[in-house]
Order: sequence, then C-alpha cells, then structure tokens
Amino acid sequence: MILLDGKSLSEKILSDLKLKIEDCKYKINLDIVLVGDNPSSLKYIALKQKRASEVGIGGQLYHFPDTISQNELLELFNKLNIDPGTTGYFIQLPIPNIRQISLLLNNINIHKDADGLNPNSDVTPAVVRGIISLLKHYQISFDHKNIVIINDSNLIGQPLKKYFSKFTSQIFLLNDQTFELSSITKKADILISATGVKNLITADMVKEKSVVIDVANGDVDFNSVSKNASFITPTFGGVGPMTVASLLQNTYDLATKY
Repeated sequence: MILLDGKSLSEKILSDLKLKIEDCKYKINLDIVLVGDNPSSLKYIALKQKRASEVGIGGQLYHFPDTISQNELLELFNKLNIDPGTTGYFIQLPIPNIRQISLLLNNINIHKDADGLNPNSDVTPAVVRGIISLLKHYQISFDHKNIVIINDSNLIGQPLKKYFSKFTSQIFLLNDQTFELSSITKKADILISATGVKNLITADMVKEKSVVIDVANGDVDFNSVSKNASFITPTFGGVGPMTVASLLQNTYDLATKY
C-alpha cells in the first residue's frame, strides 16, 4: 500500500508558486467571504489565509453573521466583481441560511472565480484540481479504468466526471439515493468518496489493489481499507492540503491570465 501524501506534494507546489509570485509583476489578492461561525470553516479559512500569506498572496476576509441576506451577499459579489484590487475571490461552503446558493455562485465573475464555484467558468474547482494533481503525481493511470465517485455535485462529482471522461467511459456518480452502494464500489479501480459520512467506506466495499481517495477527511475507514488498497489517501494530509494549494494556484492563474 502506498500513501498518497498530499501534504508533502502541496508543500512543493506552494514552494514553486512562491517563486513564481516573487517574479510576478502583479499584486495578487484573494478575497474570502465567510458566513457564520462554523468551527471547521473558521479553521479552514485560517489555514487558507496562512498559506496565501506565505506565498505572497494578499486579500481581505469578509466575515458576516449567519443572519446576512442573500441580497446583501449579492451586493458584495457585485462589488468584488468589478474591484480592480481583487484578483479572485470565493465564498466558503457551506453557506448557512441561504436558500438559492446556485444564484450566488452563478454571480461570481468567471474572471475572478478562484475556487471554480461558478459552473460557467473554466476554472477547475480547487478540490478537483487537487485530486487530479495528487493522482497524476503518483502516476496513476486513468485509461479504461472503472472510476466510482460518491458525489454528484457540480463542485466535485460532475467536474471529475468531465475530466476522467477523456480516459474512460466507465465513470459512475453515486449519491445518498444510490441503491446497494457496495455492489458498485467493489468494482471500482479508483474510488473517490466525498460525502462527509464518517467511515462510510469499509474494507468489504473496496476492490483489492484499488486506489481510494477520501475527500471529506473521514469517509473512509482507513485502518481496514488500507489493507486492500494499492494507493490510499490518509484521513488527514491527503486531499485537504492539495485543495488549499490548488486554490492558490487558481488565484495565480487568474492574475496572469486576465
């Protein structure tokens, strides 16, 4: 079993990115919008700000109570969309008490969509870019593989399917309505789980010598599944650090592309 070490790879990516930014003639700013005080979101935002600062990316945090209205957020988005000082921005998910989240995300300027949240932009969502970069780094082939993704959202499942479709036609997106989940996961050469359901994936659900990616920090029962897998992400230090590094790569790309 080989551990897919996202922590070490992300450090290399960020080190290279820092050198690029030092040579860049642009001032790069990544603005962050946070609604509410979800402890996990607060921790993740602090990490993103720290890594951004380390590579030379500035920016402002807009932190609002969960009583903020959708219209107020749209007003802020409109401001950031035209602010020349904002290279890119994103809103931290999940967003509490907002019913039409898609309306918000669709209003992110595609030239400033650092996290690929607007489905109309050509920016790869940071988590998706992170997963793909990690798999490619370990030279894992996608050709003609059976790929199962337990997430069918526009932010993870759909863009992953779009990418992998260049290599294989055997791609299956599953969700919480999928019947007999294990009968599908057991056939996967590459299994990617992004549900937030702790220990959803156990050893009896995984094919021998498969590649297993835990996106949500706990979907996979690591101790049991690692005995079957050929490659596997750790519960922590796999996709998470890669997502942060990819977000900052996206921001740099926006600065140099537009």
